[in-house]
Amino acid sequence: MQKAETFKKAGLVFKKIRKQRKISISSLSEGIISPSSISKFEEGRTQLSFINLSQLLMRMHVNLDEFYCKVYAGQVDSYTSFLNQINYIYQNNDLPALKKIANEKISHFKVDSNFDNLIESSSVCALIRRADPSFHVDSEIKKSLFDYLDKVEHWDFIEFSVFNNCMLIFDNEMIESALKEMLYLNLDNNPKNISRIVSAFSNAIDIFYRRKDYQKAKLLLGQIEKIVDDQSDLINRFKQKFFDNLLSLNEKQAEEDNCFLIEFLRLVGSNSLATSYEKYIEKYSFRQN
Repeated sequence: MQKAETFKKAGLVFKKIRKQRKISISSLSEGIISPSSISKFEEGRTQLSFINLSQLLMRMHVNLDEFYCKVYAGQVDSYTSFLNQINYIYQNNDLPALKKIANEKISHFKVDSNFDNLIESSSVCALIRRADPSFHVDSEIKKSLFDYLDKVEHWDFIEFSVFNNCMLIFDNEMIESALKEMLYLNLDNNPKNISRIVSAFSNAIDIFYRRKDYQKAKLLLGQIEKIVDDQSDLINRFKQKFFDNLLSLNEKQAEEDNCFLIEFLRLVGSNSLATSYEKYIEKYSFRQN
């Protein structure tokens, strides 16, 4: 969506909220900005400063994040669009096409190491590595992404998304280090991030199990059990129980319990996820103590 269209939609959303709340422009604007500025904003003829918009939304008892979600509803950011593109290619088993994209993105990164080039090249390399574990990831890409995650002071949606999508390019020590930093910065600051943290830990446990590092997988499972709550989404709770069974039960019992979990996924309509975990059981051997 072009900027002009975004500003216009922001004004329309703002006007709709104001009318639903039955708030006049004059009463809303008092002590903040002129009534004419609000009128022009609602008509898409001007913009409001961040501070003024925040104050007006607070007066209408509207959360700023909620407002932005309404404005950008149905839109896809460039990173998500890129992920959709490469995942479509991955689902069609076109590894040569993915490697071609990887080469292009890495070349762009070598010329301009901006954030977009970094996360796109890292993400496509991680996806290739999922299909081909022997695929070599450029060390500069790996180090640059790790350094970014290690130094960033505020984890937002994009950091969680990039870390989850690119975790496969890191070695186990790098994953552990990033998890510690993520947990330290986010657990107390924003309770909304709990689900994202649990998702990252679940993915790390999955990777450690595939790499047969069962001890570290168990340690992470113990940590996740301390932070998980009843509000965690179904998928993360499934993953937690699935790997708990693999890491704590004997082979026969783990297989029985996980088959029951997989069948439950089918009962709730998650057939593709159920199939993927059936294949997981077939592909990765049971832990050797």
